[in-house]
Amino acid sequence: MAAKQAATLDVLSAGRLTLGVGIGWSAEEFAALGVPFPRRAQRTAEYVKAMRTLWASDVASFSGEFSRFDSVRVNPKPVRGSRVPIVLGGNSDPSLARVATFGDGWYGFNLPVAAVAERVEALTEQCKLRNRNPRDLTVAVALSDAAPGDLPALAEIGVTEVVLVAAPPLDPLAATAWVHNLASQWNVTRH
Repeated sequence: MAAKQAATLDVLSAGRLTLGVGIGWSAEEFAALGVPFPRRAQRTAEYVKAMRTLWASDVASFSGEFSRFDSVRVNPKPVRGSRVPIVLGGNSDPSLARVATFGDGWYGFNLPVAAVAERVEALTEQCKLRNRNPRDLTVAVALSDAAPGDLPALAEIGVTEVVLVAAPPLDPLAATAWVHNLASQWNVTRH
């Protein structure tokens, strides 16, 4: 179902969807769903492989430890060929190893600016171990202490996207002013 939903959203957005994936951290959430918490990283990797199989083949079959299907057709197919880019979240070394193994990008969350270079270097090392070019990955970070002046240094180390984590005011007029102020602070241009 997730593969079909993601491909449909990709088509509806003219190929602009990036699917964010994390293995989860709350054992209680897994228990509520009746899914074992151990081996969640392996389950996630297999689910991604199964989705990519569905996106790549007109008639797809897959047999793994956690998922099996035979002669399944899923349409529509993603706009960009046989893939929806998958960005994996997490700041730990195992998270970065997963990104280097099967991700199209990394999403680091709630990092101080000072920690980004070390995490990007750790990701680069994980890519080298897997014979992947780290420049083939997107690198998005949500920073706990970012300032506009940090952007050149972040770009230099390979960050492709900075996510500002903040909530606008509830009042629509105040929210509009808030967005304009944020854009002027960060020198954002429209594409």
